[in-house]
Amino acid sequence: MVLTKERTHEGLGYKEGGLVLPNQKYWDLGLKSFNEGDSATVAIQTIWDAMAPPASLPLLATIVGSLWADTYWAQTKLEPKLLAANLQAALGLNPADCAKAAAIAFQNWYGLLVRGNFGDAASIPKLDPVTASPDVVVNGAATLTVKQLITMWNQYIYTPQPGLKNNTYGRAQSANIQVPITKPVLRMYYSDAGFNPPPTTWVKMYTFDGSSETSPLEGITSGTIIGIGERAANPDAFAFNPPGSGHYCLITVVGTEYFTNNPSTNQGGNWNTQEWIHYNGAAGWHNVDVPKENKATLKYYNQDGVPERFIFEAHCRNLPKGTIVSLESEHKELSYPIKSPAVNITQEYQVVSTEAELPPNFEGELKIHFKTPDGKLLSEPSSIDVRMDWHISSAHRNYNQAIEQLKDIQAFAQKQSVRIPMGNFVFIGKSIRD
Repeated sequence: MVLTKERTHEGLGYKEGGLVLPNQKYWDLGLKSFNEGDSATVAIQTIWDAMAPPASLPLLATIVGSLWADTYWAQTKLEPKLLAANLQAALGLNPADCAKAAAIAFQNWYGLLVRGNFGDAASIPKLDPVTASPDVVVNGAATLTVKQLITMWNQYIYTPQPGLKNNTYGRAQSANIQVPITKPVLRMYYSDAGFNPPPTTWVKMYTFDGSSETSPLEGITSGTIIGIGERAANPDAFAFNPPGSGHYCLITVVGTEYFTNNPSTNQGGNWNTQEWIHYNGAAGWHNVDVPKENKATLKYYNQDGVPERFIFEAHCRNLPKGTIVSLESEHKELSYPIKSPAVNITQEYQVVSTEAELPPNFEGELKIHFKTPDGKLLSEPSSIDVRMDWHISSAHRNYNQAIEQLKDIQAFAQKQSVRIPMGNFVFIGKSIRD
């Protein structure tokens, strides 16, 4: 569906095929209330009073939840309980109806969306993998214009060059929200390659001239005013200057006048770290790289103050038959070394796995070895997707949260353990054209 902007007697209207979109006047009223500095509860009452019967409580919740997102952001996600409490307090309606409306409001992302992968359709929580964002762009020594970045929307552009200040960009698209975004801003970070590294390990990136830790986002023709459905990118490249030739995670964080999106509100811990990336539609990670040798090292963490159990897997696709793949990690604080068997790859898709209980507040390094029969580097279409999952038993303190995130009703009914993805890193074979 292509949406175009048009001025109407009611304000900024949005049309498809010449017809004003349904409910636009309520979005316009919400925007007016927001711009006048009203609180969320005042806006709830104002919009509700203007709604013709039968008024839609989910629509009201969606508008207020989108425009007052900062009010409802609870460190790692938009919290339906906060929105439901405001709805009930402002309108005096049945608490169950308010809770249902708030849950509907936050089941999709409204605002600037940074894709977690090419299939990202703005649902919340994001579907895995969430660390293959095409909207994290690294283009080596060459600059790109906003037009080029948007024209190549459905392409990965990721060619980091060690030893250089790499031109680095972020992209985003206005999703679902029915008002313009006028203050889009981008921040970028990097960390050592690994699985959901805590925010304390992120390194802040600056624009190429070193003058700013932020850059505006712009559309091709609209400047920094991003209309409904419009795509945007930063005109001012960030400089990614990796300290070595290893692998790195790159992170983009997009903010607007409605959603500040400050990652420092995430206080860390296993649950918070994974929840932030799954529930934050305006953040993107890129954990995909071409290995320069037949081994790699990834950092992993137990960010909690108690021992926790984790599963490590290497999902191998299209590797040369006879390739030997293994996972291992040694550390003096581990009760025993983490070590998988050295597996001979004989199938197009094969999984190598191991698991371990990690000590409290632990940081380790997982070594991945993949020895090809001829000793050469991997080439396309080979890939090794290395994953870390958190084992959550039915007695675990986060079990109910995990069930809610995974929507695994069957596991809950049978009190089965579940696995929460803590991140992944994909190593892909070198292109035969390179």
